[in-house]
Amino acid sequence: MALSDEQLKCRLADQNWTSHNLRLSAQVETMPGKPDFIETDTRLSAILRMLSLFYREGLKDLRVADLGCLEGGFALAMAQRGMNVIAIEARQTNLNKSLLIKEHFDLPNLEFRRDDVKNFTREKYGRFDIVLALGILYHLDQPTKWMRQVAAATEGLLIIDSHFAPSHDAGLRLLDKRLAKPGRLRQIKDGETTYEGRWYPDCSPSLDRESQVWSSYSNSESLWLTKDSLCCGLMRAGFDLVLEQHDAWGVDDYKFYSTNFVRGMFVAAKSKAFQ
Repeated sequence: MALSDEQLKCRLADQNWTSHNLRLSAQVETMPGKPDFIETDTRLSAILRMLSLFYREGLKDLRVADLGCLEGGFALAMAQRGMNVIAIEARQTNLNKSLLIKEHFDLPNLEFRRDDVKNFTREKYGRFDIVLALGILYHLDQPTKWMRQVAAATEGLLIIDSHFAPSHDAGLRLLDKRLAKPGRLRQIKDGETTYEGRWYPDCSPSLDRESQVWSSYSNSESLWLTKDSLCCGLMRAGFDLVLEQHDAWGVDDYKFYSTNFVRGMFVAAKSKAFQ
């Protein structure tokens, strides 16, 4: 049963939403004055467009994992379209916001769990048609190992929205001032394969992890892979098709995202799921 406006306002007064402005009723939204997340977020539009291309018979009842779900906006959008969603978030601060969504919209096909995404495995969570890793890969210290874990639990598509490391030092001078400078380019061994990446300062070990909502959770430095290594890592993890998506997300600012903000959306597929 939906919460009343007064109940919603009381609960929201104790929360500080930083990303997903969700309209909870005609009068209440999570980030007043900001664009409606469900209606205007270009990443969400891009993801739904890609899913509609791969899943021609519809999205209902597909099993989705949203890893590092933050405030739950993507998970909510998927569940509202009939998908069965498990969303994982490490920080209780963010999970409380997601649980408010769960309680208010009362969707039986939407579940939130508190866990570190590093613990996401097929053995623990099962298999999924679709896995979302939006803004999480570049917060990890062993990204190629993690991609293998995720691939083992993915039947169809893994969609990654992530920063990547400049492949040449000259690119460091072009980085947006909002990004701290990553370290020098390094050769990273993972089994028999060598990848390239740069270490990036992330979560401060001297501060409370709960308060650093835009940082890594269980490592103070993160390894940003180069775009080549990111795509190679996905292929070696078990996906036989890797695409970089350009449409509603980033297409008008391609140069900015490819050189200044070094971020992209990558779609990894197991083609046998669609034959």
